[in-house]
Order: sequence, then structure tokens, then C-alpha cells
Amino acid sequence: MRNLIVLLGFVYLSIAGYSQNCHCDENLTFAIKTVENDYAGFKDKVDKKHKKEYIAFKNRLLERAKEINNATNRCNNLLRQYLDYFKDNHLYVEMRQNINFYFTFQQIDSTTSLIRIPSFDSDDKAIIDSLVSKNMAVLSKSSILIIDLRGNRGGIDDSFKSLLPLIYTNPYVMKGVEWRASEGNINYFEDCLKNGTYKVGKEKEIQEQINQMKKHQGGFVTIGKEDTIYEQTVMEKPLKVGIIANDYCASSCEEFILMAKNSRKVTVFGISTAGTLDYSNTIPVAMPTKGMVLRYPMTRSKRLPENPIDNVGIAPDVKIDLPDNFRMAKDKADDWVLFAVNYLKANN
Repeated sequence: MRNLIVLLGFVYLSIAGYSQNCHCDENLTFAIKTVENDYAGFKDKVDKKHKKEYIAFKNRLLERAKEINNATNRCNNLLRQYLDYFKDNHLYVEMRQNINFYFTFQQIDSTTSLIRIPSFDSDDKAIIDSLVSKNMAVLSKSSILIIDLRGNRGGIDDSFKSLLPLIYTNPYVMKGVEWRASEGNINYFEDCLKNGTYKVGKEKEIQEQINQMKKHQGGFVTIGKEDTIYEQTVMEKPLKVGIIANDYCASSCEEFILMAKNSRKVTVFGISTAGTLDYSNTIPVAMPTKGMVLRYPMTRSKRLPENPIDNVGIAPDVKIDLPDNFRMAKDKADDWVLFAVNYLKANN
């Protein structure tokens, strides 16, 4: 996900774990209205060719919602069925929940270091920055660096900036995004200004975004220019960087993979990523049932339609066919890590 200029400090669990009574017709109607009016991918997914099919599908679900109203599990399944129509993992219903992550550094041997980064959440940026800065003396002398991103569902691009000098060899252009200029999205940014939920110093930038969205309401607007990632110097070491990813790698994790593939130092190992990047900058909106939150993307990537990532993912340079035990690994070099290390040592 791109760097939002407002603050979104939430961690959630999926709707599957929600047990409160669900007023199904109200929640489904709310989800449909929000998706149709504000979701950045709606017009791409429901074009003229698919509009009749979509309307029939939506109406069937609305009729079923009236029948099952307070049957929580069936209601949750109905909401999931509606959102699954769009095949976008950035579009979902959640409830708040704490999750434990493991950010670790390990020196595998005298020439090889390992960093495990299981999240790029905005709240984790300080952890990542500290992990890199505290171990920079070792990292800058390591011939091989392994960055393990398994389980990383993304967050914000700002969180991986301290990793960029370690992998950088040449400039990289990050494709920009377009914001859906809907009434709901405009209201969201106006509320951010009103409530003070924005990054310090970004007031003028947010107000300009609001002005542009109002000027082009009903369409899409591009705010700012494409970013070119450029570092003043290329670090002598690490000489080689192996990045490990699995099918949990999504959103900003995938943005980091795209950027890393541009580097001559980097080899990506593992399996194809989740494919959740084309529509991003998700925001939370409260649903009629207390505690339920719908998250939807406000932006679409300017890589589209030529270079989609959603439901395709990013293929690794070297596939790993071994069992993936990343949840057990924590601070240990497991089989996937050792595979990447041995590959890089054997291939000069």
C-alpha cells in the first residue's frame, strides 16, 4: 500500500472470527453501497459486459440476507460471498485483534546475515528502522543478506525505506496511483482534517487532495508525480541479497518485491506472492453492527491495465519446493533460509 498521509493504526482479524449478532440486510446493504460508490476497483470489475450479471448476483444476495438476518455465521458467509465477487484481497470485513509478530536479526555465519520482517504496518516502521540501524555494522560487512518476508501482509511503503540502501544498485520508478474521487472518499479526508488524524505537516497536502477530488468528483485524480527511488551511493556490501517470500506476501510487501527485482544484487526466492496490489490505500469504515469494519481501497495503480498483480502475484526468480514452516521459524534459519543461502553461495 502506498504511503497514506493519514494515520491508520489498526491490526485486525478476519470476519470468520466474529460472533456478535449480525443484522445481515443492513450490513450487506451498507457494504454494497460503499463498494459501489467508493471502492477504486468497482468500475473496472463491473464494466458494461458484467453489469447485468452483477446486478442479478447482488439482488440474489439481498433477498437471502432478509431471510437469514441474525444468523451470524450465515450472514458472515454472505458478506464474504459478496466481497469475493471482486477478487480483491484488499476488500474485506474485519474486527480488531492483537497479533504477535517476530522481527529478528541473526548472523548465520561470518559472511551471512538474516533479517526477518513479518509486517510493514505503520506501527512497525520504528521496529524495522531500529533493527537495521542497530545491526548496520554487521550488515555492511556481510557478503550475503537474506531478507525473509514470509507472512508479511503489507502495510505502508514508508516502513521499508530503511531496507532500501541494503539492496540498491540503480534508480527505480514507482508507478503512481489514481484516487477515486467519490463523495465518501472526500468526506473521509475532510474528517481527517477535522479530527486531526493525519501526519504532522500534511494539512496543505490533504486540502489540495480534497480540492482536486471535488473538482473531478465521480472520476479519478492523480495526486503528485511518480516516485523515483534514488540513493546517493551503492553499498559495497552486501554483495548478494536473497529475498524470501510466500503467498502471504501482499500489498506493500509486493511493492518492495517489485522494487527489489530492479536491483542487480537481488534474487527472489520462494513461491508466487498473494497478488494484492492493484487497488490499495485501504481505509476502515464502521458497519451497522458494532465492532464490524469494512476496509476498501481508494486507489488503483497506474500499472493497470498493462501490468496487473492482483490474483496473479509476483513469481520468484528461484522457486522453493520445500515445506514452508515460517510460523515455526521465528528467529531460526529454517530450510527455506538455508536453501537461499546455499544457492547464493554456489552461484557467483
